[in-house]
Amino acid sequence: MSSFTLPAVDRLPPIRHLDKLEHFGYFFIGGVLLCAFFHRRHPAFPQGWVRIAVATVVIALIGWLDEWHQTFTLGRSGNDPYDWLADLLGGAAGAWFFDRLRRLRSGRPILGSRR
Repeated sequence: MSSFTLPAVDRLPPIRHLDKLEHFGYFFIGGVLLCAFFHRRHPAFPQGWVRIAVATVVIALIGWLDEWHQTFTLGRSGNDPYDWLADLLGGAAGAWFFDRLRRLRSGRPILGSRR
């Protein structure tokens, strides 16, 4: 998506910071999918906060590369630290969401003790 120049978007009424919400949502889905991949393909991979942290770092790197890539795309600005922050927070939230959903489905406690 970051390779496209979207002239139709210029005709829409401006909504302040909508792009940050789009970044958050897109990378939220990425965080969920990355944690699902770890869970499904690498069950021995550490769970909980370690899995969330690794997914967040990977998503943050992808977000940074995406921002850098946009600097070379005609009609795009790129290198926006707030877009990257939205990417990072979206990925972390998605990873956290998957971990909580996985715990809920397995019957393990979501909050509290780790017995």
